[in-house]
Amino acid sequence: MDETPDLGRMIAYCARLGMVYNDKCLRRAGYDITPVQSHVLIYLSCLGAGQTVNQRDLERELRLKPSTVNGIISRLEEKGYITRRASPTDGRCRLVSLTEAGQKKVDAFHTVMSGTSQRFSSCLSEGEEETLRELLSRIIDNLENEVNSV
Repeated sequence: MDETPDLGRMIAYCARLGMVYNDKCLRRAGYDITPVQSHVLIYLSCLGAGQTVNQRDLERELRLKPSTVNGIISRLEEKGYITRRASPTDGRCRLVSLTEAGQKKVDAFHTVMSGTSQRFSSCLSEGEEETLRELLSRIIDNLENEVNSV
């Protein structure tokens, strides 16, 4: 019987361990956010200063149910990291944006997340890391093509 570990499970397990490690480091450093909340803040930060995103677009980005995203947004809003307002063109639509405090939070935990990334590759040579990046990029491209075609 072949005992070779399943590649998909190994990649998923690495991702899971990375998230747990990152969350542990963020909590140790006193950050009051969860991994999914950090994802929201980073996503909003990448949009640029003063930019807004439709809450439905955020649901698609996170691949979570509207009620779950609403809870995440509410907690971030309570902490003062984001604002949420009705769209001026469609009152049913909620627009979300990063506050200055939210941007400061993103800037502060980039250091922690960089440490997590370094932890992933600390056991690899420079050549091995480059090879792994190339292989993972190919896997990601393949999976994105599959996901987007469904």
